[in-house]
Amino acid sequence: MLPTVDDVLQLDAVRRGQPHVVAGADRTGNRVRWVHVAEVTDIAHLLHGGELVLTTGIALPDEPERLRAYIGDLAEVGVSGLMIELGRRYASVLPAALIAAAEEYRLPVVVLAHEPAFVDITESVHARILQEQFAELRASEQLHEIFTQLSVEGASTDEVVRQVAALGGHPVVLENLAHQVLAADAGAADPAELLSAWETRSRAVRPGRRTGYDATSGWLVTMVGARGEDWGRLIIDLGSPPSPRETVLIERAATTLALGRLLDRHAESVERQAHGTIIARILAHAYSDPQEAAARARALGVPLSGRRLLGAVLRHRGPAT
Repeated sequence: MLPTVDDVLQLDAVRRGQPHVVAGADRTGNRVRWVHVAEVTDIAHLLHGGELVLTTGIALPDEPERLRAYIGDLAEVGVSGLMIELGRRYASVLPAALIAAAEEYRLPVVVLAHEPAFVDITESVHARILQEQFAELRASEQLHEIFTQLSVEGASTDEVVRQVAALGGHPVVLENLAHQVLAADAGAADPAELLSAWETRSRAVRPGRRTGYDATSGWLVTMVGARGEDWGRLIIDLGSPPSPRETVLIERAATTLALGRLLDRHAESVERQAHGTIIARILAHAYSDPQEAAARARALGVPLSGRRLLGAVLRHRGPAT
């Protein structure tokens, strides 16, 4: 994941300049995609967003309205922040108009009290960015290996969902298109709470893309299916926007689930497997308490509250010999 402005402020090359955030302190979590040194004011049209702009301020205008326009242009293009060296243009403080504009546009502005080497800052930040990108590529490769192995081994739906929860560290739910739970792993969370009123909550979540994050619920959702026929959704309850690794994780898992269903087309349906799993776990006393069993059954569309369960044994008699 790309470093934030906060991360950049912790780098030795930056700390030597004694950085101090003077505006937009609530936005220092902005991700830094690149560092760009620019002294001219008409720079915004050359940027793509995510840049941390470094400047001595030597060419910044005196007029408050032009300073405001400068900050507005940077904010509009989506830069992650502005870092200004003190001493050349501004002795100790920035113009009030610049700070006010940055607060208005919620653009982080950092001053460097001591003269830094901009080349050291750019080198340090870019090295950090490349390290993060390499780590993401390596993580993606590891996920590919794990789920390829699960596909080769013919892992069950429960096994795949369990692996997603273990790798991501968050609750995971696989549901059908009727929003009935086919498999779930709550991890360290309370299973009954995770599955409470599941169908109602799930129906309200529509990311709008095949894989998308819903900010209201905190869910990362992807469709599961193949050959143009979707049959379910895989959901990770993140609680915060996903990292690239988490997006790769859910999409790779969805592919494994879809492939498993294609290869096992003659076996019983995923829904029937889910019913059987609940019954088997009830018989084996595998649930921590009755409420968990009831919550799982209810989420699958089989409410148990106020119901009687009758056991039956079917004995098949073969033809007489």
